[in-house]
Amino acid sequence: MRRGGAGLLFLILALLAPGLSAHELKLSDSEILLEGTKARWTHKVHLGDFDAKFARADLATLQAYIPQRVSLSAGGEACRFERLDFAKDAAVEAAVLVLSYDCPAPRAPLQVHYDLFYGDLGHRHLMKARLGDKLFSYTFAPGHADFSFSEESLGQSILAFLKLGLEHILIGYDHILFVLALIFGARRFKDLLWLITSFTLAHSITLALATLEIVTLPPSVVEPIIAASIVFLALLDLFAKGPRTPRAMIVLTFAFGLIHGLGFSYILQEADLRAGNLAVPLIFFNLGVELGQVLIVALVYPLTLGLSRLLKGSYLYLKGAFLALIAAVGLYWMVERIFFG
Repeated sequence: MRRGGAGLLFLILALLAPGLSAHELKLSDSEILLEGTKARWTHKVHLGDFDAKFARADLATLQAYIPQRVSLSAGGEACRFERLDFAKDAAVEAAVLVLSYDCPAPRAPLQVHYDLFYGDLGHRHLMKARLGDKLFSYTFAPGHADFSFSEESLGQSILAFLKLGLEHILIGYDHILFVLALIFGARRFKDLLWLITSFTLAHSITLALATLEIVTLPPSVVEPIIAASIVFLALLDLFAKGPRTPRAMIVLTFAFGLIHGLGFSYILQEADLRAGNLAVPLIFFNLGVELGQVLIVALVYPLTLGLSRLLKGSYLYLKGAFLALIAAVGLYWMVERIFFG
């Protein structure tokens, strides 16, 4: 029965692994500049994420499509769409769209309707709006196509970044598997708290440094190492004999956390937040990530505790099967990222 259970886990892996993706969120970003009665909306789309819609599109197609999906009004009056300019920036593999509007009442609130990628549930759009000397930001998601930029909208903007961080870890399966490996490997809840704290501190440091572009490494380097960290930790939990030194595990988890923080940073780097108030998005995105980690621990740790008491000695076989599954998925990702990019 134990062998059959482990075999079932690996059968599930064989069926699901090719479809697993560690980072499902795709991000585009834009900035609206309102000067006098003229509004200039610069929109950047990464072609690697949205090739089907933009890589082969011509200006005439975009002229017809985009005004149907995005609109702008200021001071309660609709802004008149004037023209669209389109270019492809090969250096950053992005399409740059510049929409020009005439706004008869150029004042707050600046109301935006954004439904450009309405069919893509994995798409998030970070929009910045500059009104005079103030810069506002908001993250659009499917089902939330309208937003009004004003002094009163700051709270909603903060919640949007909190939600973005939460979503990023909850569908970031590689980070989830790493946290699961920490949970399975901890001997006591006290040890788990130290490990999670170490991981959190480390990835918070590199998330900030990478978003500020003080420390940068390309995804082609970071992503395989993240996958390797999952394999290493799962195998360490699986084959370790005797008690491990808590201090050594804390140091190891901290080192891996530094790498995972670089992985967390890419979605904020794509948004190019340096021109505005970076502190608010960075802090609340990170808080969203931490909230996701707390949810994972709160759900999984009591379950493992209950199973260990219910199954007693048999729990070790179940835990071993899950750790082997985690290691196998991590190995699959590592090979995929090294050889297939």
